[in-house]
Amino acid sequence: MKFVFFGIGAASSVMAQALLELCGKTSIEVPSFLFVIRDKSVVKKYFFQHEKLLQNAKFLEVEEFDNIFKNPQKYESYFKNATVLINSSIPEFNQEIMKLALVFKTHYSDLASDIYSSKIIDNLQFEQQELHHEFQKNSLLALINLGISPGVTNLLIGERIEHFHNLPHKTKVKKIEIFLLEDIRSKQLVFSWAPNVAIEELSFRPAYFKQHKLKRVEPFSNSLSYEFPYFKGEVDVYPVFQEEIISLKQSFPDVPEIRMFVGGNEVELMKNLYQLNLLSHKYCFGYEDSQASINTIIKEVIPKMKSPDVMASYVKEKIIKTAQFCAAAELSLEIRFDEYKVQSTELVGVIFDSYLDLENTPYSGATYVSYPTGIGAALTLFYTLVGKKKINGVVTSEKLPALLGNTWCEMLKRELSVYKIGLFHLMLQSQTD
Repeated sequence: MKFVFFGIGAASSVMAQALLELCGKTSIEVPSFLFVIRDKSVVKKYFFQHEKLLQNAKFLEVEEFDNIFKNPQKYESYFKNATVLINSSIPEFNQEIMKLALVFKTHYSDLASDIYSSKIIDNLQFEQQELHHEFQKNSLLALINLGISPGVTNLLIGERIEHFHNLPHKTKVKKIEIFLLEDIRSKQLVFSWAPNVAIEELSFRPAYFKQHKLKRVEPFSNSLSYEFPYFKGEVDVYPVFQEEIISLKQSFPDVPEIRMFVGGNEVELMKNLYQLNLLSHKYCFGYEDSQASINTIIKEVIPKMKSPDVMASYVKEKIIKTAQFCAAAELSLEIRFDEYKVQSTELVGVIFDSYLDLENTPYSGATYVSYPTGIGAALTLFYTLVGKKKINGVVTSEKLPALLGNTWCEMLKRELSVYKIGLFHLMLQSQTD
C-alpha cells in the first residue's frame, strides 16, 4: 500500500504511524509513504520518534500545491501506484486533491471540510460531495471528515441507528446531541489545536437543527452544564458548529433536532477572549482604512501550538498534569409498541484519558486531541480499504456501519481500545407513555 499525504501536522503524523503499524499487524507488505510538503525542514519536527516510518517515506517538496494541480503529469512518477491521497493540510485543498486522485485513479480521504461559509450553510452539502458521481463512475472511494469527532463519533451514531432499523418495533430518533470535552491541566498554556483555527471555529455563529429547521445562535450563548462520563464534575458547554451537524442531517433526514456542544478549559479561554471583544473583526482604533483588525492581531500574538518535541518534553517534565478528550452523543428515542410508546435515551461515545502514557512511544509529542484524531482516521481508512466489501463514491463515517456491517464495526472498535481509546454505551433513562 502507498499512502500519499498532502501536508504534515499533529494529526497526520499520528495517522501515518498508525497506518504503518496496522499494515504490519495484518501481514500486508510494508507500506510506503509520500509526503507532499512546502518545507522539508518540518520533517524532523513531526517525525523525531518515527525512525521506521522515515525509512519507508519519501518527500516531495513544492513551493505551492498548485504546481501539482496545474500540471499533474509532471509528477506522475511520484503518484504512480498510490493507494490513497490524503489531505492533511487545510480543507480548501480538498477538491483539488480529489481531482488529482481521479487523474491517477486512487482513493481519497481528508480530515475536515470547509464549512464556515454561507454557501455550505445554505446548501448543507460538503464541497467534496460535488465529485461523488465521478468517484462512483471510476469505482473509487472518497472517505471524508475522518478522525475522532467528526469521524468515530459519527460512526458510533450510525451504528446505533442501523441497529434501531433492525428492531422489531418502530423506533424513531427524535434528537441527537453531541458533547465534546477538551480539557488539559498544565503549568504552561498549551493548545491542542492551532489557536488561529480554534478562533475561527469558536467565533463562528453556531448552527443547529430544531424541528428540521436550521437555526443560528451567538457564539458562547445558550450554555449548558453537562456531566461527561468518567470525568469528575459538571462542565459548562457551549453550542458549536462542526461537520457532524451537516453530515448527520444528510444521512438521517428524519431526525428533527441535531445539536453540538463543546466545553473544557481551552474553550473557556476562547470564551473569555470573545467576551472581551478580542476576537472582534473591527479595525483597530476605529480607522476603517486600517488593514489590521483586533482579531488579526490576536491571531498573530497569541502563543502558537507547541511542536511535538516540546509537547514530549512537557509530559516528561510533568508540566502537563492531566489531559482528557471525550465525545459523547445522546440519542433521544421514541419506541412505539401496539398500545403505548417508550421515550428512551442512549449515550455512545469515546474517551481518551491516557495521554501521559504516550511518553516513550512513537506517539510521544502528539496532543491529547491530535492522537485520537489520527488514530481514528487511520483505523477507519485502513479497515475500509482492506475490507471484503468494496464501496465507492464520497462517503461519510456514519454511513459505514450500514455499508460494511456489524463485524466490521466490532473489529474497528476493538482496535480503538488497543490504542487506549475507550468506548462507552449507556442506556440513560426510559419513560412509558
